[in-house]
Amino acid sequence: MVRKAVANHQSVAHAATTLEKIRLVREGEELTGKHKVFGAAYRPLKRDEPSPTVTRSGFRDFVHPAEDRCCTVRELARLQSFPDDYAFEGRRCDTYAKSRYVKQTQHEQVGNAVPPLLARRVAAAIRAQLLDRRDQEWVREQQARFDPIFRILDASYPHDWLGNKSNPLDELIYVLLSRRAREAQYQESYRELARRYRPWGKLLDAPEDDLTELLRPLGLATQRAKALRGVLSTIKEDFGRVSLNGLRRMSYSGAYHYLRSLPGVNDKTAKCVMLYALGMPALPVDTHTLRVSERLGLVPAGTSPFLAPRPLDAIVPRPARGRYHILTVLHGRILCTPRNPRCGECPVRDLCPTGRAPGRRKRGANPRTQG
Repeated sequence: MVRKAVANHQSVAHAATTLEKIRLVREGEELTGKHKVFGAAYRPLKRDEPSPTVTRSGFRDFVHPAEDRCCTVRELARLQSFPDDYAFEGRRCDTYAKSRYVKQTQHEQVGNAVPPLLARRVAAAIRAQLLDRRDQEWVREQQARFDPIFRILDASYPHDWLGNKSNPLDELIYVLLSRRAREAQYQESYRELARRYRPWGKLLDAPEDDLTELLRPLGLATQRAKALRGVLSTIKEDFGRVSLNGLRRMSYSGAYHYLRSLPGVNDKTAKCVMLYALGMPALPVDTHTLRVSERLGLVPAGTSPFLAPRPLDAIVPRPARGRYHILTVLHGRILCTPRNPRCGECPVRDLCPTGRAPGRRKRGANPRTQG
C-alpha cells in the first residue's frame, strides 16, 4: 500500500548560518549581538514541556525538539489541533483589510486561526449561555409540534420546485434579482439577463445604461446593477474566473461564510444558494417562511428576519430544512397569504394557534402578521 503524503509537511531548506543558530538555540545558548533578534523570534520546543501557542509573528517560530530545523506547517498545525486533512493553501479571506485578500504564508494562517479544539469549547460555552434550560424546554416542545405540522404540509404539497437554479452563480443572481420584486417580474428579468450576458463574465463588460434599462422593471435599477457588478468582480478576484463552482468543494461553514462575505449577500441569499445549488441542508428564512412559522407558533411572535434562523435551525431537523422551506413558500403563496389567509382551506388549521374558521377571527390571534 502506498502511503499518501501529508499536506503542508515540507521542510524549509535552511542556510548554513541559520542551521548554526538553530543548533545554538536548541542547546540553550544565548544569542547575542547581531543574532539577538533571532533568539527572540525562534523558540525551541522541548519534549517534556507543553508547547506555547503558535502565533502569526515570525516566519519560522518553533525549532524542532529533536532535529536541527524549524517545524513544518503540518507540525505547527498538529500543535494547534488541526486534523491532517486540513490543507493550508497560502492565503485566506480577510474582509477587515483594506484590500479583500491579504497574502499570508501558511505559517501565518496557522498562527491566525483559532485552534479547532478551543473553538469547539468556546462554541459549546456560548451555546450553553444562549440556550438556557427554559430555551431548551421550549425547543423540545416546538420540535414535538413541528413533526405533525411537517407531515401534513409535506403530504399537501407534493410539488418541490420553485424555479431555483442548480448552478450556484445562476442561483445567486436569481435570488439577488428576486429581492423586493414580484415573482413574474424577477423571473422575466433573469431570463433576459441570462440570454444576454450568460456566461456571467459578459455582464462585467456590459454597457451600464443597457444593464440599468434591463433591470428597470424591478425598481432600484441603478443599485441592482452596481450590486451585481460588485458581486461578480469579487468572485472573479477570488476564484480567477466568474464562477462559484469552487464552493462545491467547501464545507457547509466554508461555503456559508464565503457567500456572506460577498457584498450585499445576506443570510437568506447565502442559504438559497447552498440549498438549491449545492445540495446542503440549509434553511433560508424568507418572508413566507417567517410568516408561516410565526403563525404556526414555531417562532415567537414579532421575531425579526435576522433572528428567526436561530430558533428554526434548532427546531427543524437537518434533513427536513430544505423541504420545510419549500413547503412554507408554497403554503405562504397559496393559503397562508399576508392578507386574508384562507384558513378554512388550511390543512394544518387544527394545529395552528392563529388559525380561524371561515368568517371568524380567533380571539387574540393576529392572522395578518406580516413576514
